Amino acid sequence: MLGASGGYRFLEHVTDAFVEAWGETLEEAFSQAGLALFDTMLDVKSVQTKTGVEIRTNGHDEKELLYNYLEELLLLFEVKQLALGSFTVNSITPTQVEMRLKGKVAGESYDRARHNGKVEVKGITYHLMEIEKHPGKATVRFLLDL
Repeated sequence: MLGASGGYRFLEHVTDAFVEAWGETLEEAFSQAGLALFDTMLDVKSVQTKTGVEIRTNGHDEKELLYNYLEELLLLFEVKQLALGSFTVNSITPTQVEMRLKGKVAGESYDRARHNGKVEVKGITYHLMEIEKHPGKATVRFLLDL
């Protein structure tokens, strides 16, 4: 799936989903990562973005921030049964003690039939996680435990 400048793809992995997501900025790469997470579980194109949810999370470094962000999105799905189809990370800000993320996601109540439920994601892992930043391009890679 390609956005204006960002996108994601699934890399080969034997048992789990190995995702590479990118964008012009780290914020855009994280936004694409959220989309890829939900594309693993359901048909994101079928989701109507009726309900908006503010996302605020933090981590000691960028990897922990990515992990915590994806974990929070997964919890919205598992606990609140929200199917998400829109992901916007507005800011990733380093402070003296941590990295802070602010963003917004949107979706609706999950309906397995209408959203074409795919596979269950059991969790996010640190295994094979990478974050690369270059001028004009940021790439994140992460493994989803299926």
